[in-house]
Amino acid sequence: MGSAINAETPAWVKPYDLKDKIAVVTGAGSGINLATVKLLLQAGTSVVLADLRLRPEAEELVAQYPHPPSSDKANKKASAVFMKTDVVDWAQLRTMFDGAVETFGRVDIVINGAGLFEPPSSSFWFNPDHNSLAVDSVDCNPGVYQTFAVNTMSPIRLAQIAVDYWSQNKMEGNLLWLASAGGYVHLMQCPFYFASKAAIVSFVKSTGRLRSALGIRNSAVTPGMAHTPMTQQEYCKNRLLPTDVGLTPEIIAEQMIKVLTAAEYGDGNIVELTPMGTCAADTQCQVREVPLELLYPPVVGNHLGEEDAEFVEHLKTKGMREWMN
Repeated sequence: MGSAINAETPAWVKPYDLKDKIAVVTGAGSGINLATVKLLLQAGTSVVLADLRLRPEAEELVAQYPHPPSSDKANKKASAVFMKTDVVDWAQLRTMFDGAVETFGRVDIVINGAGLFEPPSSSFWFNPDHNSLAVDSVDCNPGVYQTFAVNTMSPIRLAQIAVDYWSQNKMEGNLLWLASAGGYVHLMQCPFYFASKAAIVSFVKSTGRLRSALGIRNSAVTPGMAHTPMTQQEYCKNRLLPTDVGLTPEIIAEQMIKVLTAAEYGDGNIVELTPMGTCAADTQCQVREVPLELLYPPVVGNHLGEEDAEFVEHLKTKGMREWMN
């Protein structure tokens, strides 16, 4: 779990209030991210749902929170806007983020939720040289696999856009990543998925001092297996049967909100959600902060730590737009 708050805790370690905030959520058209959007709206956060399409239940939710909201202060509530976005297209990511700022005046929260579960169209075991289902091009330059484009490259790019925006505007941003316990466990069947999520876990730990440097919260949630539209697709539906122990989108969304708001999170925390029980009907959620620091070797005989500390100080004063000489 996160560390306790005490009298010696720095002033910037504080709870985060969702009331009247503006959030961007990728992959918001279904599943875990849609469940998280529901809780954000209920808490008073207006939301941009960024996805290729919305499932019917997502369309209904957007209709319940129209934008612009009522001008009647007594009935005023958060609002929701759908912005069609292919996250692998960096131009579309930029257009979506700028559109969110234009629509709502600012962006306070970014939740990187879009993901692929290594489908046959982008899998290590389906070589694009010989697989007609593959969308990965064998002659693109630079080369890229769709699974990594969605799970790794696009969320890092959106984080880059957001952190630059927040640092330039002196805002206390809030960055949350929907990663996976697959980022540090391994299965032969889907190495792209696990490796792409491992990169996100490492990235969040690497940028763990964003809050102390710039006032920007930064954490990841790493669920275990969950009953979501992603795991119910034809190619992978036998990996998690309806009767198997597995988390629900609603259970995960509750923890997403906690990690987004609780004072003890926001410093590169990796918060794991493990399904526990004997069958789907009695699934419980075990929550722990993953102690990745136990894997770290001691840093001796070089200046890595010293240089990193100097860079953090540079970031505090110069932001992202001036390289440290």
